[in-house]
Amino acid sequence: MPETHDGHTARAGMAQFVETLVAAAGDHLLEAVAAADMDEIALYPGGLLPVVDRLRAQGFNHLLDIGGVDHHPLRPRFEIAYHFTAIPLDDVRADWRRSAAASGMKDLARLRLRVFTDDDDPVVPTLSHLWPSANWPEREIFDLFGVRFEGHPDLRRLLNPDDWKGHPLRKDYPLRGLERRFTPGGRLGAVPPLNES
Repeated sequence: MPETHDGHTARAGMAQFVETLVAAAGDHLLEAVAAADMDEIALYPGGLLPVVDRLRAQGFNHLLDIGGVDHHPLRPRFEIAYHFTAIPLDDVRADWRRSAAASGMKDLARLRLRVFTDDDDPVVPTLSHLWPSANWPEREIFDLFGVRFEGHPDLRRLLNPDDWKGHPLRKDYPLRGLERRFTPGGRLGAVPPLNES
């Protein structure tokens, strides 16, 4: 396929590439959606690593963002959304433009992966060994939602103190929060409930 920036040809090339990702996800695929802003693949955690291996091989070299969502009371409850971009790096990946032209993709191809896991044991494989930029967002999601990232090199709370109880962005977290205050030594201590009179 000749190199082109024609939207139709690029769209067709991206659609073909998404089909290879769907095949990589196998039985872990929930759905694949072609959207105006970016294509999207929804899957279970078991399909994440095979799909991102294909992404990296195709030149998706930038993990833009990772975010967590609690869909409580729906099942599966938790969603981890990943946004990837293929940025051509002339000096580092000179072959990217050739592979992008062959597949008909635009210079900045984008893709969203949505990984769904349930409440009982929310576990997703880490991507921190593939994209170092995943390290802190994974820690933040662990801290605020309680989703564990299997294989993460330093999975501990990022925003809350280590002895914090619960995960504040879960929809079943108490609306009033937990009444805690810092003590002079820097540790958190329980505080009696506020008098509501």
